Amino acid sequence: MKKIALLFLSILFFATYTLQAQKTFTGEIRFETKMEGTDDPNLSSSIENLINTVSILGNKSKTVTKSDMATATQIWDGDKGTFAVVIEVLGMGKFYKKWDAEQQKERMKFSDFNYSYENEFKEICGFKCQKVIVTITNLEDDSQVERVLYVTKEIGTAKLNGAEFPGLEGFPLMTMTSLDEYCEGCMMVLEATKVTPKKIKEVDFLLPSDAKNLDDDPELREMFGF
Repeated sequence: MKKIALLFLSILFFATYTLQAQKTFTGEIRFETKMEGTDDPNLSSSIENLINTVSILGNKSKTVTKSDMATATQIWDGDKGTFAVVIEVLGMGKFYKKWDAEQQKERMKFSDFNYSYENEFKEICGFKCQKVIVTITNLEDDSQVERVLYVTKEIGTAKLNGAEFPGLEGFPLMTMTSLDEYCEGCMMVLEATKVTPKKIKEVDFLLPSDAKNLDDDPELREMFGF
């Protein structure tokens, strides 16, 4: 069960960290999550029961991933360069961690991103998307992680990618992430199922007033991995 719980937390953050946007767009995008490469119902259900939405307003994005156990919300301001995560756990309450622009730069400084734009395309939700292979190198130990994206340049601005994929040209409507660390040969696939232009309010990007600042509780901050 401990391994499944750790996998769930990793999935929660993989899902939220990969829902970021190249052109001004206001609206909401819903994503479907699925697991490939395993017949284990425990692993599949933990992925497929997730509900993923991203709201975009100019250079701001709010990504929400919900499950039966918890809700993770990420709030990114591409103009200010600030980033926040809000976690609500059933039976525990709400908690948040926020990084200002300098703290966010510090957080990302040991990660190097290389993008390979492939001559391969697919249509997702009516948008022509180009395949991009992302290689992320940890500059401290030279370890690498590779992800496959399908991106469109018809949604969002380049600044919206700063929280997860700085420098990426295009918004991912599909993200494929290996989960070999938890399940050999397994792949988590996040794919947009609906893109809805709609009015989004500035107030939607505020931190909840009833959430506890994790900086005030080092033990909880460590538990959540911050």
